[in-house]
Amino acid sequence: LDTCEKITADTNFRLASLTKQFTAYGIILLEQQNKLSRNDTLQHFFSEQFQNKCPFISNHVTIQHLLDHSSGIFDYEINDLEDHDQWSDYDVFETIDDKTFFTPGSHYRYSNTGYILLGLIIEIVSKKSLEIFFYENIFQPFNMKTSCLYNSEQTLIKNRALGYIKQATEQKFIMFDQSSTSATRGDGGIYMSLNDYLQWYRHYHILSSTSKPFLIDELPSDTYHYNLGWFLPDSTGKIRLHSGDTCGFTHQVFRIDDEKRNVLVVYLTNIGQNHEKIQKFNHLIVDKIPQINPNNTNLLWNMVTLTR
Repeated sequence: LDTCEKITADTNFRLASLTKQFTAYGIILLEQQNKLSRNDTLQHFFSEQFQNKCPFISNHVTIQHLLDHSSGIFDYEINDLEDHDQWSDYDVFETIDDKTFFTPGSHYRYSNTGYILLGLIIEIVSKKSLEIFFYENIFQPFNMKTSCLYNSEQTLIKNRALGYIKQATEQKFIMFDQSSTSATRGDGGIYMSLNDYLQWYRHYHILSSTSKPFLIDELPSDTYHYNLGWFLPDSTGKIRLHSGDTCGFTHQVFRIDDEKRNVLVVYLTNIGQNHEKIQKFNHLIVDKIPQINPNNTNLLWNMVTLTR
């Protein structure tokens, strides 16, 4: 807004939780290379010091539990973090204690901490920073020209959109680009443009053996699934949805991949807490593509609460 520069299909947005599908893909790549298994517990990757501090989590939480949010590990974002400088992935790692909300694998509870752990596992197994791993295994081979993983020491991100929020009292937009939790990486740190996301969609292939979703049977109303960084309204895996929500940015993505058609709808905004506009957008999409909300599962309307 300060420069009045027009947003284009090459403008880079902080993806927030849309990053999770890339972190999950990195884990699948390492599994295909026989460098890890989704059944591995955390004790395979983290230090003896961590194992002594968190013996239950180390021995009972698996990579699969982290992928589908069934680990029960506390989400760092539920803590009061505003009196802290920007949190790194390792800062979050240091806060983990040996408690879970439930027996790992028994229920669903969204955990950004889980995807931060997955990012750290990628670094440990690949012996590369997450930034370099994403570049060498996703951005470069998929011809994604300007995508990058956030680095707090990086002063320039090409074509970067800054985040804003609407100030209710004065009805004007103010800068809201960074917060204490906006520097973590495995759970939400990628910057990407619409054109690069389209490249990702065109190249993204997962082996059929990875498509079995985790059934979320804890929720009292409808049945949802979560699989490799996506919400699924049914068990077919043909319809995938996810939101991205962080300071200064609110996003939503839908995919339909079936025998009849391939549909991708991406809505990226550099406005924080933009949920009212997102819901209006959702109504427009459902009117045009009712398959996005099969059997009125309400997943489309509940994603904001399901990720909190």
